[in-house]
Amino acid sequence: MKTGIKLLMGAALLTGAATQAAEVSTTISATDDYRFRGISQSAGDAALQGSLDVAFDNGVYVGAWASNIDFGGDGDTEVDYYIGYYTDITDDLGIDVSYSYYTYPGLDYDSDYGEIATTLFYKDFSIQMAYSDDFANTDESATYVAIDYQKVVIEELGFAQNIAIELHAGHSSGDYWDEYDIGSYSDYSVGVATDIKGFNFKVAYMVNDIDDEDEIGSNSAFRNDNAINFSVSKTFSLGTF
Repeated sequence: MKTGIKLLMGAALLTGAATQAAEVSTTISATDDYRFRGISQSAGDAALQGSLDVAFDNGVYVGAWASNIDFGGDGDTEVDYYIGYYTDITDDLGIDVSYSYYTYPGLDYDSDYGEIATTLFYKDFSIQMAYSDDFANTDESATYVAIDYQKVVIEELGFAQNIAIELHAGHSSGDYWDEYDIGSYSDYSVGVATDIKGFNFKVAYMVNDIDDEDEIGSNSAFRNDNAINFSVSKTFSLGTF
């Protein structure tokens, strides 16, 4: 999606949200390896991340998210901006439509790009399709399709609450992957999440079907080997307006 579409979408959504009450929150998280669709964005090293989110009563939301990265060159920060709309269709079914713009300040080459995504939520499942016609600012398209399942299996156990299993399967495809990188590939993970004293802890085992000759390990840029991933996060409410 080009910038014009982003601006039109943003204007339409924010116009509808202008008279709505909104809740402001921030989420701070840390992970031992920032992985995006199975591929490390921090060269296998730890990352500190944070977001600022504004959610309006009518389902519109806007926000920004940042993380440290390591692509093996200049630039060590990713800052993403997003705008979207969520609504319940039935008691069990919901839909989210969003536009995200990924930026990499200080990087020695321009990789900023936009992506539109639609996600359906049904009970404990979600299905997402994301598309960019300019992935990583290459003028090449990329599509990501994912299905996720999250189920609370134990509501309380000692200090832990809402212990849940999380399953994920995703597939990256499109001209970008066919021409510029490792080819289309799938990524999978199985994990456990729980809340303890207001913090959310997650551990997941991540795998993919990238060919052995294209596998990158150790502490290298775009590490894509199988890995156990740990993360912890906490959300703070900043009030309403």
